[in-house]
Formats: sequence, structure tokens, C-alpha cells
Amino acid sequence: SEPEKLIALSKEQLRNNNFNQSIDILKNAINLAEKKFGGESDIELVLFYNKYADAFLEKIMLASNNDINVSNIKETATENSNNPKTNKQKLESQIAFEYLNKANIILKKYLEKYDDKDPSTLDKEIIKYYLYLGYNYNLFAILEKINLDFEKATEYYKLSINYTKKYENKFSRNLASLYFELAQILIYDPFNCLLCLYKSKVIMEYYLQNEINKANLDIKLIIDEKDLDLDKISYNSDKIFKNKKIIESNVDLIKEMEANLDIKEFVDIIKDINNKIENVISEINEYVFYVKNKEQKEKGENNNGNSQENLDFDFGVNNDVFNMKMNKIGVINLKRSEPTNNDSDIKKMEEEDYSKEKYI
Repeated sequence: SEPEKLIALSKEQLRNNNFNQSIDILKNAINLAEKKFGGESDIELVLFYNKYADAFLEKIMLASNNDINVSNIKETATENSNNPKTNKQKLESQIAFEYLNKANIILKKYLEKYDDKDPSTLDKEIIKYYLYLGYNYNLFAILEKINLDFEKATEYYKLSINYTKKYENKFSRNLASLYFELAQILIYDPFNCLLCLYKSKVIMEYYLQNEINKANLDIKLIIDEKDLDLDKISYNSDKIFKNKKIIESNVDLIKEMEANLDIKEFVDIIKDINNKIENVISEINEYVFYVKNKEQKEKGENNNGNSQENLDFDFGVNNDVFNMKMNKIGVINLKRSEPTNNDSDIKKMEEEDYSKEKYI
């Protein structure tokens, strides 16, 4: 009579990496819930479908170590095409997609009459289902990331960000996590990668400021809520590292970190994001250099060879410098996509009314 209680049991199995047991429990929960709520299309089924798909995703990610290496995507796809283990993962991916899609259809139909309404006029129950929808798109993104389809994953992350930003709040850690995760797969778009990392950092600096206030430290970070609405940011903008010196060098803050684990957590996360941002900026600098010299070379070639002598000096007769620059961009690209020890910390849910854990 209370199939939702099985979700807690399945979660306990997931924590112990007992994925098959967790999946079996959730399948039973779905069967009981469909009987209880009179079919498979009731809005109450969304939570069960969502959790079922999520369990499959966690199993697949652990099996593959979630190791997405940009440099060997094609090789990996070729090697795995006839691999029984990979074929099993494909089947599990299809099941996850099926249940995410079921949940999505129910949610979209249920919420369509509220789409044009101001979120502030909606009650918590409706907001809850919009957050379900945002989280569902997040899981779609994870699924496509596992499938190495970064283009689809990017679109799903953007949808999840839009719903989370509209129906949660601009400074939720959930949103910071989505920006951060999107940045990791923007492989060939360092400019948007920079913007996503910057927004994630602004949110984490907001939480750091809250902890600073609790500790009664006389430190004020520069935090502008409008920055979360930016659609672009220059790679040499003064905004990017405006708080870096304070966070890394303030004597009082450093001393407080020794005893205050919350402050240390946020400082460490922000430092990691700053490192990634520096890698992206290096990548952009190399790209700008490459584009500038490529344009100069093309002008020289179209100018009866008048400028070719200088361009050969820049690139070398066989374009060795040109190729070196492109290779360097690739190396930096991989470096800024590497995980850090604190990636998962960004995803921790804040203890407040907007917490995703309260709804999902």
C-alpha cells in the first residue's frame, strides 16, 4: 500500500553498489505503484520511473568508471561495437531512456497548463513537478554523456538549467552543478565553457560568503546576481578573478579554514574551478593566436605572395608552428576537462526549502 517506501530500500542498496538488488526493488515498486494509482500514466508514477532510470545510470557509470576520454572516443566506439559487456550496457541504456521518456511525457502533459504562469504564483506541489522535469533532463544528459553524444547531452543540460533556474533559484548548488557538468562536455566551445564555469564559481562564492558571514569575518566578496544572466563573458574580463586574491591570500580566511570545514570546502571548490578557468583561458588564447595567424596566412596567399615571407617565418615552411599550436589547444582542452577531487562536492545539496533532495 506504500510502494514509495521501497525507494528508500533501493537507495540503501545503491549506496552499497548492489545495483541489481536496487533495480529489482524499484521494479517491484513500479508494479505496486501502477496498481495503487490505476495505471502507468499517473503523475505519481514519475518519481518511480525517475528512480528506476537513475539506478540503471549509476550501474552503467560504475561499470565504465564513467571514463569519457575525448582523445579516444572513436577508438573506444570501434573496440566496443562487438563487446558483450557493451551490448548489455546498451540494453540498460535503452531501458533507462524508456523510463525517463515515460516520466517526461507525463510531466509535460501534466504541467502544460502552468507553463505560462509566473512561478511565484504556483504552489509547492506544482513547483515540485517542474523540478522533477528539470532533474529528468539532467538524467537524460548523463545518459547521452555515457553514450558519448555530447551534442545531445549539451541540449539536455541546457533544458535542465532552464527549469532549475526558473523554478528553483539562481543561487542553488544544484544549478552550480549543472553549469559545471555542462562545462565538462563543451569540448569544442571554450567560450561557453568559460561562461558556465564562471557562473558555477559565482554561485559557490555566494555560499562561501554566507559561511564567511556566519563566522563573523570582515570579508566581502564581490558577487553580482546579474552575472548569472550573462550570455557571454570575455576571456580577459576583470570579472573572472575579481575575488581570487581575497580567497587565496586573506590571512583571516586562511586561518578560519583550519577549523571551519565548511569554509575550507568552498575555498577548495572555488580554487579548483579557477584552475579549470585558467586552462580554458589558455586554450582560448592559443585559439585566438591560431585564428589570427591563419587569417594572416590566407591574406598573404591571396596577395600575390607579397606577405608570404613573413608568414613562413611565423608558421615554418611545413606549417610546423601552425600544427604545434593546434596540438597545444587539444592538450589544454583535455587538461581543462579532467576531473578534480572536488567535482562531486559541487553537487552537494544545500539544506533549505529549495533542496532537490527534498523533492527527488
